[in-house]
Amino acid sequence: MPLEPAKGGLLARADEYRPLRAFSQTGRYWDRVPQQLIREGSLAEFLPPVETGEDERGKFGRFHSGEGRKEVLSRSQPVGRRGIPAKQLERLRQALEDFKLKANTERAQPQNLGLIEQFRLPDIAHDPELYRLAGPWWNRRLQVLWGCERTGGSSLPAAAAAAKLHADKFYHLRRALTALLLLLLLLLAGWWLGAGLSHLLSRPRRVEAPNEPARRPPPAGAMLPRVRDTRSHSPSAATSAPARGAPERRAAPPAKQPIITYQIVLCGQEQTEADGVMDVALEVRASEHPLRPVPVEAWHVENQAFTNQDRLEARMKGGRHIVKAVIRDAAGKTTEISAAVTVQPGKVITTPGKVSVRQK
Repeated sequence: MPLEPAKGGLLARADEYRPLRAFSQTGRYWDRVPQQLIREGSLAEFLPPVETGEDERGKFGRFHSGEGRKEVLSRSQPVGRRGIPAKQLERLRQALEDFKLKANTERAQPQNLGLIEQFRLPDIAHDPELYRLAGPWWNRRLQVLWGCERTGGSSLPAAAAAAKLHADKFYHLRRALTALLLLLLLLLAGWWLGAGLSHLLSRPRRVEAPNEPARRPPPAGAMLPRVRDTRSHSPSAATSAPARGAPERRAAPPAKQPIITYQIVLCGQEQTEADGVMDVALEVRASEHPLRPVPVEAWHVENQAFTNQDRLEARMKGGRHIVKAVIRDAAGKTTEISAAVTVQPGKVITTPGKVSVRQK
């Protein structure tokens, strides 16, 4: 796989992607000085920072989201046929024009002027995977993996490379329709829960009949028999002994608290790529609120851990994977849920792992 998801970003290895030279003789775009010059303006929004490194497999460049920003590159998708949100594409072209003006408005060294005038970006026709969309569906952001190319000499002048990008004209319409659909689902769920609660509250209460039938009053003028008082005059006896014939009162059993069931559910997936990798989105749901995701403290997929993500968006190859989620239930107790996820070409099968917790 040319681009490798790694901890905190994406790796572009030197045996797959050739770094571009920043100056005529020495230096590359990824070096500290050229990278600072290129990213010090509005281009930093679209060109993520790059850290060079080397391991047992050779040299590489690691693209990441930068300090203080949530890491989204490892879960980003190639632009493909979907296109780029129109506002994002317009801002990229404006940022390139502003970068070009630096050669005329700033007192720069001759080599920096040459870098600005000859700045190049990947050709989307040769390296489409280097143009990516990151972030959630309601806030897609363009990210360009810059400063490298797979085919020597395929990169284009920045303005020409941006001219070959096409806008997604229906992005805002799809986003509005999706938000409207989610709102309708929430309203339907609220109506359903409200109707069920109203039905429970409107059920008539059952009134139990007394154990003995009511006695008829004596006829007028009849003499009442004299009854000898055999009750004890002790205060304790008068208060503790129940009246004869009165039903015995028993303490009501404690009400049972509801049992809440937690499970991992599949809430989204993308189309299978050529390398057999799919993008899978998972959430934890509770039986008391089946449409609301449960906060997750940590996810564990194989040997990888993800934190601060209530919705896990992971890239998985074909095969069987064990997914674990650590949650904190309503009683404040930490609980671990696991599920077996089977990824097949074109579909994902999730076997939910259920955990039942009785509230205190």
